[in-house]
Amino acid sequence: MPRDELDDALLNTAFAMVSSPGTYALLIGAGVSASSGVPTAWGVLEDLIGRIASSVGEDVGEDPAAWYEEQFSEIARYEAVLERVAGTPLERQRLLKRYFEPTEEEREGGRKQPTLAHRSIARLVAGGFVRVVLTLNFDHLLERAVRDEGIEPTIVRTVDDLGGLGPLHTIGCCIVHVHGDYLSPSAMLNTVSELAEYDPRMLEFLGSVFKDYGLVAAGWSSTYDPALRQVLRSHFSDRFTLSWIEPGEPGSEAVELMAAKRGRTLRVDADRGFGRIADAVIAIRDRESRHPLTVGVAVETAKRELAGKSVAIGLHDALRRELDALDAIPEFRLPDYQSDSQYGGYDAMVARILESSKVASALVATLAYWGDDQSDGWWVDDLERFAAHGRGGGLTALLTLRQVAGVSLFYSAGIAAVAGGRYGLLRRLFELQTVNPYRTGEFDRLTVALDADRVFSSAGVARVSSHIDPLLAEALQLGNGSLIESWQKFEVLRLAAATMNSDQFDARSAKLTLLEQNLFDVAARVENALKNDQPVDELRLEQNDAWQRAGLELGNLARFVPLQRPRILAEDDRGDDGYRSPFATRLTLELEGQGDRHILIRQGVADEASRLVAAIKAVNLRAGRSGKEIAWQSRGPDGSIPMAIWLDSGKPPEG
Repeated sequence: MPRDELDDALLNTAFAMVSSPGTYALLIGAGVSASSGVPTAWGVLEDLIGRIASSVGEDVGEDPAAWYEEQFSEIARYEAVLERVAGTPLERQRLLKRYFEPTEEEREGGRKQPTLAHRSIARLVAGGFVRVVLTLNFDHLLERAVRDEGIEPTIVRTVDDLGGLGPLHTIGCCIVHVHGDYLSPSAMLNTVSELAEYDPRMLEFLGSVFKDYGLVAAGWSSTYDPALRQVLRSHFSDRFTLSWIEPGEPGSEAVELMAAKRGRTLRVDADRGFGRIADAVIAIRDRESRHPLTVGVAVETAKRELAGKSVAIGLHDALRRELDALDAIPEFRLPDYQSDSQYGGYDAMVARILESSKVASALVATLAYWGDDQSDGWWVDDLERFAAHGRGGGLTALLTLRQVAGVSLFYSAGIAAVAGGRYGLLRRLFELQTVNPYRTGEFDRLTVALDADRVFSSAGVARVSSHIDPLLAEALQLGNGSLIESWQKFEVLRLAAATMNSDQFDARSAKLTLLEQNLFDVAARVENALKNDQPVDELRLEQNDAWQRAGLELGNLARFVPLQRPRILAEDDRGDDGYRSPFATRLTLELEGQGDRHILIRQGVADEASRLVAAIKAVNLRAGRSGKEIAWQSRGPDGSIPMAIWLDSGKPPEG
C-alpha cells in the first residue's frame, strides 16, 4: 500500500472513531504482543511439550504436537499438557506465569512490557474512543497499559464471565479474552480442534459485538480460527468499515473474508498502525476543542484586571459568560438518560464537559487565589448549580454529568484558595450545599456531593487532577511541589470538614478528647513515678488500657470520614506497617501547638482547634488504612511493599 494511501486509510479510521466515539471495537491477536517478547500461544504449548519429552530423555523433533499425540494417544491441549507438567492448579498457574509475566531482569531489559500498540490502544480507551477490545492473547499486557492510563477495565477471562457482564454501552472499558487467559488454563483455546468450534455463549456475544460495533483487527491471521471467521462474516454490519492491520501478505482466508465484508487492509504493523491512529484521533479531538491559548489569555487578562485600582467589570462579565456557556452545554440537557451510547459514550461526554469547563475553572482558580471577598461573590454561589443532581429516571452516571463540571470548579477554587492562604474563602466553599436527590428535605455539603471519586464512574481524582493541574499551574504559577502540597492540604481539610459535619461528630470527638487527656495524664504519672523510683507496673497497665480506649474511639470517629481515593500520600515512615499521611500528621502537630491561634481557626475553617484536630486525626487514620491496603495490592514481583503510596493513583511517589 503506497504511503499516501496508507495515511488516508489510517486517517479515515481515526475520523470514524472521533465522529462516533465508543462505536468501534478492536480485535487483537498475537501480532500485537509479538514485539514485547511474550511467546505466542503455540510457542508456549510447544515448549511445555519439550519439557515433557526432556523428562523422559526424548527429543520432540520438528513437530512437538505430533510427538505428543504419538506418545499419549491424545491431541495436545493446554489443560492436558499442563497436568502432565504441573500437578496442582497453583503449580500450573505459576508455570504459565513464567511465560507471560516478566522477571526483574526482563523488566529492566524492557521485555514482556506493553508495546507501542498496547499503549496506543490504551490512549484510545482513555479518550473514550474505544470501549470494547477482543483479545486472542493469553497475556495481560493490554490490561496493564489501560491501568497505566488510570482506568480499571472490566475483564472477561472465561466464557463463564460473560454471564455477569452488563450491557457493553454501560462499561467504560471491557477486555474480552476470547481464547482464554493464562490464569484459567482449563479455558485456554489454542489447537486447531479447540478453535474449530466456540462455546455457544461466546458465539452469541461475539455476534452481538460484530453487529453493533465497527471493527479494527490487528495481529490476527485468521487462518487457524474458523469459528471466529464465521461469526464475523455472519454478523458484521455493513453500517461500519472493517479495517485490518496486517504488515505482510494476508492468507487466502483473510482475503476471502475481507472481500465478503468489503473491508480494507492497512499494510502496517500493529505498533505503527495503532500509534498513528491514536495520534490522529487525539489531534483531531484537540483541533475541535478550544484553542490552547484561550486559557492562558483568559488567566493573564484576569490577573491584569485584578491588579487594577477599579472594579474589574470586564473580568466579571467574562466570568459570567463562561459560567453561563458552561451551564448551557447539551450534555446537561439530554433528551434521554437511559443510555449513553447515542451520545458517544460516558467517557466521551465527560471529556467534552471537562473541555468546556477549562476557561471557567481557570478563571475561578485565578479569582480564588488573587481575588477578595467582593470578587468571590461573582462565582461562589454558582458552584451550587453545578452540584445539582439531574431529575427523573435513568443512568446515575448521566444524571450526575453536571457535577463533573462542578468537580472541576470546586477543586480548582478550593486548591487555589489553600495555595493563596484564603481560608475564609475555603470555609465558605465548605459550607455550600445541594439538595440530596434521594432524601426529601435533606441537603449534602459540596465537600461530599462533589467528591471526584463519587461523581466520576472511575478514577475520579486521577482524572480531575490531570485536567486541572495544567489550569492551576497557569493560573497560580506554582511549582509542582507547591501545587501537590496545596492539593493534599485541600483534600485533608475537605475530608475533615465533611467529617465534622456528620451527626455524631461532636459527641465522638468530645469523648476522644477526654480519653486522650486521660492518656496524657496517665503518661505524666508514669513519667513522674520513674523520676521518683516508684513502681510503674500498674501504671503501665493503666496507660496501655488508656491508649487502647483512645485508639478505639479514634477508630469509631474515622468511620465517619467519607474517604475514597483522594490525592493524599500515605507513608509507613516508622517501618511498623502503620501507614499515615505525613501531611495530616504535620498539620495535627501545628494545630496542637498553636491551638485556636492557628490561621485555620482564626479564619473560620473550624470553630475550635480541638474539633479540627480530632477530624484530621480521623482522616489520617482512614488514609493510613487505605494506604496500607493499596500498598499491599501494589507489591512488586519480589514481594516488596512500597513504603509510600499515593491513594489516588495507587503508585509510589517518583524519585
